[in-house]
Amino acid sequence: LVLLSIVFQPTSCASAQAAPNNDFETDDMWSQCNCPSSASTTNKKQNHAKMAYLISVHNRRTIHDGAYLLKSLMETSHPGNTAVILIHVDHRVGIANPAEVAKNETLKNQFLYHESPLRRYVDACLANSCARSNNDSNDGAHKTNADNNVLLEVHSHFAPNWGQWSMNQPTIWGMEYLLYHPQFQRNTNKLRLGKTMSSENPSSLPPPWDVFVNLSGDTLPVISAQRISQLFNTIDGPLGNTNFVTSSSCATGLIPTSIFDFPKGTMKRSHYFQHGIPKRHSYVDTLSGEWKINVETPIYFGSQWMALTHDFVNYVIRSLSHPNGLGSVLKRTFVDTEVQMTDESFFATVLMNSPFNNTIPKLNKDDKSLLNYPSMQSLRYERMDENAPNAWDKWTSSNSLYDIPPKFKSVTDGEGPSKPWGPYFLGLYDLGDIKDSGALFIRKVSWSVDENLVRMLPVLRSESEEERMLLEWDVLPDIRWPKNGVKIKDPWVWSEENEEVE
Repeated sequence: LVLLSIVFQPTSCASAQAAPNNDFETDDMWSQCNCPSSASTTNKKQNHAKMAYLISVHNRRTIHDGAYLLKSLMETSHPGNTAVILIHVDHRVGIANPAEVAKNETLKNQFLYHESPLRRYVDACLANSCARSNNDSNDGAHKTNADNNVLLEVHSHFAPNWGQWSMNQPTIWGMEYLLYHPQFQRNTNKLRLGKTMSSENPSSLPPPWDVFVNLSGDTLPVISAQRISQLFNTIDGPLGNTNFVTSSSCATGLIPTSIFDFPKGTMKRSHYFQHGIPKRHSYVDTLSGEWKINVETPIYFGSQWMALTHDFVNYVIRSLSHPNGLGSVLKRTFVDTEVQMTDESFFATVLMNSPFNNTIPKLNKDDKSLLNYPSMQSLRYERMDENAPNAWDKWTSSNSLYDIPPKFKSVTDGEGPSKPWGPYFLGLYDLGDIKDSGALFIRKVSWSVDENLVRMLPVLRSESEEERMLLEWDVLPDIRWPKNGVKIKDPWVWSEENEEVE
């Protein structure tokens, strides 16, 4: 009972969630942005990483779900821990306002963001200086410490198509922005610790952010943004200096899966080899400048949702910028051969064939959990039957799963159910597996499917729990799918029932 009372205690970001036809939201919750608290909920002596997030949304539902994600990251952080939050809106939706749409019919639904809770919440955070934007004209109305408040910006540049190379474009754009925008250049003449940066060696200065995390809008953190920052700190954090490119559904867990790990004849291995993907490539290692001539370059699979170090992000973008870099060579190969699922294979393949292949997670031999943080089985928990119980085209999973409710289409502009292999929507019955996974993030989560899960996360750890070394996952209730399955009956409509009796 004590544990349950801790979990269900409303957090600052989950106590008032909002959307049309949603009783647990309030009318003004999106017009209020509570700045990151200076009152730490973790040990103040602990080091913290500076996090840079990219949130991608592509339709009405993910834009709305993205408001919950943004609120969770903003309001459970600590000043200076969350350095950047970029939001990319699919260009087919765009960020136009209704007036612009009225003038140009080709824009169609491009006002969805303009009228969304996500936009209202972004505006609220910028208005009260919880966040700042490079696009804002700083008229001095709000004075904030640039090292403490979050850089928050919304952009719309690409329209990714499922399975194609374009799925990588928002992620690569986000990486380039974080590296090349003047805001993030380490050799500017801004004051730092009483010195001008021009008087120092720029390469000796700490980067403006430490960890890049890209998230889909229908994601939620299981723990606070502050705790995530603490776990990723580069000095003594158990997740620090590690590149995570997989999710719980990946066949080899926390480490990328070689294409040769899939048996011959299976879908992913067959698809890539049928398209003539060469086993060897020649490219320039942009870190050392060395030419790699005709070296084996095996394909690896992971997830498009990752957590990457600043140095590896820099390597990826440099290798894409160089015409003969590993990134450029792989991109040309993938595009020319028209293989699919490159969002799952590109970054994992670059990582495993680069000098950074020693930065993948180190695992315990027994249970494949993270060596430095054994409670963590995956970075992000999701449900996909593609690899459960196996990835060999045998759809034998009998686990129950959430289906979309009858009203789902009416509140999502006609969105259909998940693909047969997933990822599936998550709800309260998945809490037991989320608890077991020790994951930092979960997906797919939507107020339109099960708002109860949205109410509960993220879990905030109290000082007494910290003193007892009680982890957030420990206080999640162990709720699981009933062994005999679940079948939900639609509400009774008495007039129809009476007709059947008659």
